[in-house]
Amino acid sequence: MLNKFTSVTLVAAMLVVLCGTSALANNSSNPDEKTDTANVPSRVSVTKEVKPGEQLKTNMLKLVSDAKAGKVAMAPKSQIQPAKSNNWSKGTKIAVGVGIAAAVIAVILIVSPALNDGQ
Repeated sequence: MLNKFTSVTLVAAMLVVLCGTSALANNSSNPDEKTDTANVPSRVSVTKEVKPGEQLKTNMLKLVSDAKAGKVAMAPKSQIQPAKSNNWSKGTKIAVGVGIAAAVIAVILIVSPALNDGQ
């Protein structure tokens, strides 16, 4: 009974995931509605075309000139000590992880024969 219920649940979950439609899908009747240039008001003036990266170049040149002049300084090092997570050594952490994994495997091995006896 448990196997059938699990199988039906997994099949239903797969159908929902694979066959469902996205709630975020764009389903507009006019896909070029946002990019249509005919909807732009005629009073909008076109300003001077800026080359790509020109503002970045001017900002970088300003930063380099400020650095050469000594106006840019490194931020002072923080005096606050970082918080420690706990007082366990690396070996202790590894031992605890291995112990938990061994306990989980032992529980699975002990319980699985009891589940199979009912079949």
